Amino acid sequence: MSNPLAPRLRTPLVDQYRAGRKRRRRALAVGVVALVAVTTAACGGEDSSDGDGDAAPTANEVTMRLIAFRPENLTVDAGATVTWKQEDAGAHTVTSGTVEQGGAGVTEMPDDRFDSGEIATGDTFEFTFNEPGTYPYFCEIHPATMRGEVRVR
Repeated sequence: MSNPLAPRLRTPLVDQYRAGRKRRRRALAVGVVALVAVTTAACGGEDSSDGDGDAAPTANEVTMRLIAFRPENLTVDAGATVTWKQEDAGAHTVTSGTVEQGGAGVTEMPDDRFDSGEIATGDTFEFTFNEPGTYPYFCEIHPATMRGEVRVR
């Protein structure tokens, strides 16, 4: 650590070192901004669709992306079919029921209304909700983070 009361040493070599340090910091900042922009684009930022699967979900569609259901909560009319579209790498499930999370960990409580089984990337699962009510669901692979709910009116 330098003494803040000591005069700053100014020599051509020190000035050159400081200028190089400023350039490196500036380059690092530009690199971070570029990385954030690329990551945001790759992770599904807002996009107008050109048919390549990056479209915003339709009214009765839930996407599985970034280990989350999007939207997490959906309201539909009785008789509507909801489609879950798997866009993450790996697999997910859509399993009806609830999850309790506490000091003892995560406890899954499926209610056997519907269960997709494992859904691979690019695949979908559909379920028709004929009765009004509230239908919570979760991913059996990621129950601590992936939960959603369909409300049927």
